[in-house]
Amino acid sequence: MIRRLFANLEELLSVVLVTALCGIVTLQVFCRLVLRMPLSWTEEASIIVFVWMTMIGSSLALKRGEHFAVELLHRRLPPPLRRATGVLVGLILVAFSLLLVYEGVLMGWRNVHVITPAMEISRSIPYSAVAGGGLFMLVRSIEITLRRIRGEQPNNGGAAA
Repeated sequence: MIRRLFANLEELLSVVLVTALCGIVTLQVFCRLVLRMPLSWTEEASIIVFVWMTMIGSSLALKRGEHFAVELLHRRLPPPLRRATGVLVGLILVAFSLLLVYEGVLMGWRNVHVITPAMEISRSIPYSAVAGGGLFMLVRSIEITLRRIRGEQPNNGGAAA
């Protein structure tokens, strides 16, 4: 049960975030056009949800191997060198994910006391999406790299990235 939840965590969060975004936007349209009383917080909330959705979606794309990759050279390499380059790319992804986590934590920390104008919440919430997405990407890139080290095909269909 927990393994299945972990395997589908990005999908689950994406469904929740897309549903929330649709609900917020629908509420704003209804209030503005039908009730003629627009809400002040919906634009800000939809931006925050969209930022989180983008970062979680980046991890989902990494997990599925749907990020842009140039495979022309990779496919022409002999299998041992192909495996080595796959591991190298995985390690670069791990390093990049660590950088996202680090910089995201710094951005979130710097904005803890900055308050958003409409919702009056800490601006660290949207900025921490960088760290949150980086953390998801870190877990997935470690998972992919370990599979490549063991010589297994990653779940993403074997894309180079």
